[in-house]
Amino acid sequence: MIATWQIIAVVLLAVLVGALVPVLIQFRRTLQSAENVLNTTGPRLDRTLGEVSEAASRINSLGRSLEKDAEGLRVFTDAAAGLGRSLKQAQESVRVMTAVGAAVGPAIAAGLRALLAPRVDEAESAARPVEEPLATEAQSTGRAADGRPRAQGKETPIGHE
Repeated sequence: MIATWQIIAVVLLAVLVGALVPVLIQFRRTLQSAENVLNTTGPRLDRTLGEVSEAASRINSLGRSLEKDAEGLRVFTDAAAGLGRSLKQAQESVRVMTAVGAAVGPAIAAGLRALLAPRVDEAESAARPVEEPLATEAQSTGRAADGRPRAQGKETPIGHE
């Protein structure tokens, strides 16, 4: 005869098999669905990886061309820096020349004025014949040649000889 424990074992086995069968069926469906997803995404992933590798190669080529352009810009920036240094030196030279000109310029101007000014004896001889008729005319009217009243008793204005 069958023992009680054997009956309990058969019942437990039946319950276990009854519970396991739906779990196994669901597990099988899950695996099939995962297989379908992998089958459909595999080609997509291959295309995506190809596009990514193509984009990476384009980025690399752009990087190389930028490096070449940067070399050209380096030459340009070096030239601009040299120009800036030259302009700074020119500015310093102009500053020194301005200081020298400000110091020496008035002396040169005074020297040229003295060199080009008519001599006193030449100026008096050239000016006397012109001034005498005006002076005689001014004496008759009592006014100076420029129309101002003449000072009485003074022959020449102060500061002139």
